[in-house]
Amino acid sequence: MAQTLRPWKIVLTTLFVLVDIALGTYVLLKRAQVSQHISVKPAAHGLREVHWQEDLDFFAKQFPSVQVDFAKLYSPTKFPQDVSDLEQDVPQLKDSEIVLRLMQLVASGGISHDTVDPQSDLAFHPYPLQFFWYSDGPAVTWTGEKYKSALGARIVRIGSMTPEELESAVAPYLSHENLPWLHELSPDFIMNREVAEHFGLAGADGSVEFTFVRPGAEQFRLRIAPAAPNSQLNLISAAEALHLPEPLYRKHPDGWYWYEYLPDSHALYIQYTRCQNDPKKSFKNFTQEMFHFADGLHDPMRIERVIVDLRFNSGGNSSVIDPLLEGLKARPQLSKKGRLYVLIGRDTFSSGMMAAVSLREDLHAIVIGEESGSPPNEYGEVKTFTLPNSKIEINYTTKYFRLLEDSDPSSLEPDVPIQRSIVDFLSGEDQALDAALKYRLPIVQSTASR
Repeated sequence: MAQTLRPWKIVLTTLFVLVDIALGTYVLLKRAQVSQHISVKPAAHGLREVHWQEDLDFFAKQFPSVQVDFAKLYSPTKFPQDVSDLEQDVPQLKDSEIVLRLMQLVASGGISHDTVDPQSDLAFHPYPLQFFWYSDGPAVTWTGEKYKSALGARIVRIGSMTPEELESAVAPYLSHENLPWLHELSPDFIMNREVAEHFGLAGADGSVEFTFVRPGAEQFRLRIAPAAPNSQLNLISAAEALHLPEPLYRKHPDGWYWYEYLPDSHALYIQYTRCQNDPKKSFKNFTQEMFHFADGLHDPMRIERVIVDLRFNSGGNSSVIDPLLEGLKARPQLSKKGRLYVLIGRDTFSSGMMAAVSLREDLHAIVIGEESGSPPNEYGEVKTFTLPNSKIEINYTTKYFRLLEDSDPSSLEPDVPIQRSIVDFLSGEDQALDAALKYRLPIVQSTASR
């Protein structure tokens, strides 16, 4: 199945626990690529500079006045100096470089929800290649037809840099609070001509030489060219091209929430990917149907464990999940210790992360997988203002949320850590789900039995 180039995730993860911004907008932001437009159309000579000066002046006054705890998060001396330096550099900078500098300014506060969302007419130019950071390195997951020989291969170098070196270099431009979220954001950001040029990796034509390797094989190289302006790219997935086995979590890739009973394991699997009510069926109606099904099961088709998969849930309205929490609380046979499991990963973010915390704190669920993309204690309740000329949107946070009173970790840490490897990807294995299906509570011996 061909896929249009997956949109840019960098500056776009702005929704949090309340519905100040509807999740539909959030999803479009999170999945909009740098290939979307990011700057004003050049006007007559001199007017461009005036427009940018006006935008930067507006930003310098507005952002500190609306961002909660601004003086705590941003240096009161360095921030205005950085804005002033950018204003002075405008005549010598391309529009894309101005946007990159603006992103760096906002990201310097270290708040994942404080982001820059470009909304205008000058496009970045993506490369027709997507990759995913696995535990043993980045592997190619989608490419254009011309480069499909790279599918499934590990990336060794991007131009003159290793992927690890390049991710470290781009980190200051990406609003993140931990490594999992940086791993989530960096691939789409890296895969753009303007970024490659900024770091001196692209040739005169914008192309970059990539070096790949497969297990037990020699390294090979491909020179990959950026997309033409306003072009539509159809990408081929590694899963399709290499005929990879399909894990359960990919069964309904467009589903907002769905469930399946696994009779061999006596398990009820629930995937919850959006903290939003599907217009086709509300989450409340969905949970009513699911619990009606579960309540009707009798031996030998009993439910021994419930698995809630939050690995692809990046947030929205935190109250949407309430019917599931209430239904599980009302059915202790489904939620007692050792029966309830939650799968999380780097894309478990914002209200998705909150759902995982609620399931663990209120229902004693056992959490399995990767660390979450956002910390349990974080800034949220996102609002937006727009720069007058470029129409770039600046997303800022207005409230601090503390979910854990006795600790302040950089991410929600699983009870059972499971990392995804390239081998798992190529074999179709889902180690996190397997762990949830096989997990047994440790037996604690009493003093009298010793």
